[in-house]
Amino acid sequence: MKQELFKLIRKHHLNISIYTAEIFERRCQEEIIRSDEDQSSFVYLEFEFDEIKKIAQNDEDALKFWEVMLEALNRNNRGSDILGFLENDTGLGMLLLDSKIEGWIRVRGRILQHANSEGFKKATSILAAVVKPIVYPTCIADAQDLKAIEAVSQELAAPVESTESATA
Repeated sequence: MKQELFKLIRKHHLNISIYTAEIFERRCQEEIIRSDEDQSSFVYLEFEFDEIKKIAQNDEDALKFWEVMLEALNRNNRGSDILGFLENDTGLGMLLLDSKIEGWIRVRGRILQHANSEGFKKATSILAAVVKPIVYPTCIADAQDLKAIEAVSQELAAPVESTESATA
């Protein structure tokens, strides 16, 4: 899958860099330290290749998901977000720096909006089934925000309308 992602990036001339698994792991550790020092937060996401392929139900739709996702990230790049391969290249990890769960909701909305414009309806079910956002340091806090996390999880499972249908 790694090579297919690089082909998509080249084919569409996307301005996206993907760290190796080793460098991505190091960046995750650095962000944990930085967040602890600055008392800031970030969102950690994993996109497992096999899980996406299973939900997509075929190679063509799995590849279409990656194409839609990468194009959406390229169009709405904040510049501070980090993409990298997971250990053993089993998927992609993503760090949304200086974000809380609302940051993921916005990124998710942009991905789904682009998917809708491309006619790729499976993106909603793929994201809902595969992506479980982790907000650091909330993930280690004393479960005080469980209701908020549950509410956001329910919102993440709900489909997002495209802007055309929302304004109509």
